[in-house]
Amino acid sequence: MKALGIFTALGIFSTATMSCASDLIVIHTDIDWKDGNGKVPKKGICLKYGGESLSPPMQISGIPVGAETIRLLFTDDKYGREGGHEDFTVKLNGQSSIELPPFGGDTNYLPANIIGGNGNHCYSCKETDYLGPCSGGRNHTYRVIVHAKNAKHRTFPLEN
Repeated sequence: MKALGIFTALGIFSTATMSCASDLIVIHTDIDWKDGNGKVPKKGICLKYGGESLSPPMQISGIPVGAETIRLLFTDDKYGREGGHEDFTVKLNGQSSIELPPFGGDTNYLPANIIGGNGNHCYSCKETDYLGPCSGGRNHTYRVIVHAKNAKHRTFPLEN
């Protein structure tokens, strides 16, 4: 695992970065997300609770040479499995830094370089939908786990 972005929904939103071999850094690019301090903005909350179910826009930098994809696992630590709010793969073209716009919402919008579809735990949602924080104010901790992967789908730092 290269980096870990953490955010608590419907209460506090915070971000942390851990790095291994290289310095993979994940930051928010929208001031409404308050850099991890404060409540998740309404646009980030799931449709069921009156939000827009949009993912937080992020910049990911320090991507290691040889990485061909970035994997984003949106997770509720108090409910469901890792990636239960969706599991996306971002295709890279040799970049050491990428900027991801917000995606999801009721139009199921995904940028051209992002593939979804490993399923979320929402039974009434499409399997490829991003599911925004949806705890209804119960102060769940939401996390986006970020992996850089090479052409053989191995995670950096490379396993032996």
